[in-house]
Amino acid sequence: MLVFIPIKENSQRVPRKNFRDFGGVPLYKHTLYKLTKHDVYVDTDSEEVKEGIRRDPLLSSVKCIDREETLVGDKVSVCDLISNFVEKYYISQPIIQIHVTSPFLELKTLEDAYSKMGEYDSVVACNVLQTRLWRKEGYGYCPINHNPMKLQQTQELPEIYEENSAFYIFNPEIIKLGNRIGKNPLFYPLTSPENLDIDTEMDFKNCLEALGR
Repeated sequence: MLVFIPIKENSQRVPRKNFRDFGGVPLYKHTLYKLTKHDVYVDTDSEEVKEGIRRDPLLSSVKCIDREETLVGDKVSVCDLISNFVEKYYISQPIIQIHVTSPFLELKTLEDAYSKMGEYDSVVACNVLQTRLWRKEGYGYCPINHNPMKLQQTQELPEIYEENSAFYIFNPEIIKLGNRIGKNPLFYPLTSPENLDIDTEMDFKNCLEALGR
């Protein structure tokens, strides 16, 4: 499997989250150690990440990509990073893109999801919601997946699929359209703790608790 992992030096909401201790190692290494048997590319603007990988004999198979200066910044899309990777390395096989901020994602899950490629052109990690959902419009609140005038048990409601960004798997030609989801995707449900993502300080605390600390 070919795995693409973007790792930034700067984190807006959780300072230095990629470098914080998680189970005795930096968060980014916690993920990389799971993937050493696969073809891993880390796209980063961090000298600390590059040096940490270079000096770690357990990560000798991991390839670091120096992020181009024009692609450094909090507002740069991951899709732009992947497009640059595909063009630079002439990638023709399916790509798995993950974040190190999903620390409980298991290798066997990625391998199973990857096995669905061929039947689908992309596989997307998701949360499945079967609750009464609403959206806010200019005129007020509008139900999304239920009829307030006809009460149903939640298990009878249509499922709603929420991207959780734990992983995206896709053929490289899809990224040329500026997306990671093709015309024939499979939404792949994850449950806790695999679907946990670190985006806030509370998320980090919750993940540490899930780790058993």
